[in-house]
Amino acid sequence: MKVVVALSGAVGLLSMIYATMLLAAVSQKLGAMNRMKPYYRWMHLGAFFLAVAFLIRLLRTTVFWASEQAPPLLNSDFFYLASYYIPLCVGMTINLMVTIRYWGWLLRS
Repeated sequence: MKVVVALSGAVGLLSMIYATMLLAAVSQKLGAMNRMKPYYRWMHLGAFFLAVAFLIRLLRTTVFWASEQAPPLLNSDFFYLASYYIPLCVGMTINLMVTIRYWGWLLRS
């Protein structure tokens, strides 16, 4: 059951990366139309952090498949915190800030 949940989480992360890249492309066009600074480039950095989290999630899935053969470091909660949750949080925070910068006018209307 853990493997199915881990794979579902990986698919969710992959969809977040795709949505980030799509939002970056739309924000680029909106910024060009409004002559804004190219803040959308930060979304590529956010997508990179999400990709790191995605790869660690896949690594964690392989640990669930063969936990007795995996190194103890990969089973550690601190490793998972430092390599999955922190890049995920940093990437989503960057994406949120850039999205608010470009699309905040919708909330003010």
